[in-house]
Amino acid sequence: MFENYFSNNIQQFILSNANLHIKSSKGETFLFHLIHLYDQNENKEYLITFNNILNKQPLLLSQRNEQGRTIVDDIELTSSLSYYKLQIFYDTIKNILIDQIKNNIIIERFVLNSFGYHLLLFFNDEKIQVTKYVNDLLRSLKLRQGLPALMYDFAQAIEDDDLVKIQNIFRIKSNIYFAKDWSGRTCAHLAVLHQRREILNFICENYNSVISLKDNLNRTPLHYACIMNDEIAINILQHALAKQITDCLNLFPDDYKNNRDLCCEEFYAQDFPKNEIQKCLPGLSDYLKLSFYFPLKKSIEENSIDNITLINNEMNTMGFYLEDFNPNSYINDWLKGQRYIPLLFVALEHRSISSIQCLIELGLPPIGRMYISKSINNNNSRCVSFRTRAEELECFDIIDMINNLEDDNELKHVFKRHLSSHEINHSQTSLNLEEQLKRKKLSQQRSSVPKQYVKSDDNKSQTCILL
Repeated sequence: MFENYFSNNIQQFILSNANLHIKSSKGETFLFHLIHLYDQNENKEYLITFNNILNKQPLLLSQRNEQGRTIVDDIELTSSLSYYKLQIFYDTIKNILIDQIKNNIIIERFVLNSFGYHLLLFFNDEKIQVTKYVNDLLRSLKLRQGLPALMYDFAQAIEDDDLVKIQNIFRIKSNIYFAKDWSGRTCAHLAVLHQRREILNFICENYNSVISLKDNLNRTPLHYACIMNDEIAINILQHALAKQITDCLNLFPDDYKNNRDLCCEEFYAQDFPKNEIQKCLPGLSDYLKLSFYFPLKKSIEENSIDNITLINNEMNTMGFYLEDFNPNSYINDWLKGQRYIPLLFVALEHRSISSIQCLIELGLPPIGRMYISKSINNNNSRCVSFRTRAEELECFDIIDMINNLEDDNELKHVFKRHLSSHEINHSQTSLNLEEQLKRKKLSQQRSSVPKQYVKSDDNKSQTCILL
């Protein structure tokens, strides 16, 4: 990228001193940008620069965008053309991680940054030599013990307003304040969100450096306090000398405090704490797709109940559940070059009745939608406008598909057994179903599908109306 203009020493100097933590409005670092550039134009200079940056700052791998996605997810969740093109970046990432795998401090920071589970994608091979500490750390991720369990307890203690437990956790792990969730939030962010003033005050007095750490959108705890207009939290943070730092929209905390119009829906300003706490990022479902989807898909295709159960048990041990999978698939949902098909649709396609029953009994909600462009088979599709294509999205609702089965009562019975005793109404099923099957995660009450236009059709289920 630079070689025609700068010597190698100058290139290294620039990369060493550049602020590579700056993000776009979507929360993406320069590494995301390099991948996107390479996807458009396969210039090897982008890959060389990518490699040089990560060699200098490997922890940039753990940075996430607004959806909670890392660059690993960005590479793996692409269409077939981009996926095979970008595999060279995946290989580069693996080589850099192999170089760092014996560095206890770096690997621990990866885990604290909630990138630990992604390490398992690269290091399930027992042939790779690691230190005993790293080996125990990777094992603890699979069993949800040690540091991962401590991180969970730490976040839970803040929610429970248990200062004594928090103090005990700090005695066990003094640098636990580095811990971030999948939204990039630290203990200080969570203390502001939950309005735990005593805990926030304790953190500011004893671990002051944490108040400068940023979430996925480069927002500090002071940003949160100003968006919430929480004067007490603002005073605590200002007393601790919290800095005015710009976020991804180039806005300071005071900008939100002094101009309430800036606190738009994008930042959940109306009931910000509740919505921010409950929101579930696509990044969680994305990780499960990368780690567990294909083994589950194969088990469903083989109608192997034993394998489905074993995989589910492994997920549960790590703290994940079948309900964490996105039940919907939009037209741009890809996984390792293949279209992402929700698990129930896979089972329905193969008429794996035992698998369907097993999945639902294990906690997978019997809901889901797939969106397919009607113009995909149109010979003149290149002449169709973008708006027309958007209006011609076809929605396939899992319950509608079951209801419309005329000669497969056995399959219909499996689904109906798990619904309420009320008669399933064709136009209201999905709304009632979602109401019955409310889970802890808000993602299953709201579609993760972006706003689009769908051609009006009174015969379709109400779930086909994109929210």
